Amino acid sequence: MRVLFIIFICLTGFYPSNAQDAKFTIEVSTDSVLMGNYFQVSFKIENGAASNFAAPDFQGFSIVGGPNQSSTYSMVNGVSSQSMSYSYYLQPTEEGQFFIEPASIEIDGEIFETNPIEIKVAPNPDGIIQQPNKREYHIFDSFSPFDSFFDQQPTFPKQEPKKKKPKKKRKTVKI
Repeated sequence: MRVLFIIFICLTGFYPSNAQDAKFTIEVSTDSVLMGNYFQVSFKIENGAASNFAAPDFQGFSIVGGPNQSSTYSMVNGVSSQSMSYSYYLQPTEEGQFFIEPASIEIDGEIFETNPIEIKVAPNPDGIIQQPNKREYHIFDSFSPFDSFFDQQPTFPKQEPKKKKPKKKRKTVKI
């Protein structure tokens, strides 16, 4: 019975991940933002047992959401992969050029850091509202005609409410 269990573990590819395979990256929804708007920053850990996440100070920005944490695990054809991310929504406090300083995390006993990212904050005299890019990836990226189809909101024909006919008054006669 133990032999079958060991064979099963070997066949499913369940091996501890190596720090050499691990990645720690930063993603931003935009590298330029108008004053008064917000954007998303995500720190992604791939293929490693992570601990001791240390976010940067986010100087020049206020945190309006987060940290939000998500994790995934998948096994395809015996190859397993896992990832975890920490995301924040940031709003600039002043105009100018700012850097999101490196975040750090310990993965399998080794310290990893992200690269700093430059964010440009422009004035917004017209009060334009931007939405951060909510899609990190899209299934149909290679099929761009589908993008516009699936992003459309459904439209329904406008129907007028039906008018009720007034009730006929009955004549009553007293005998």
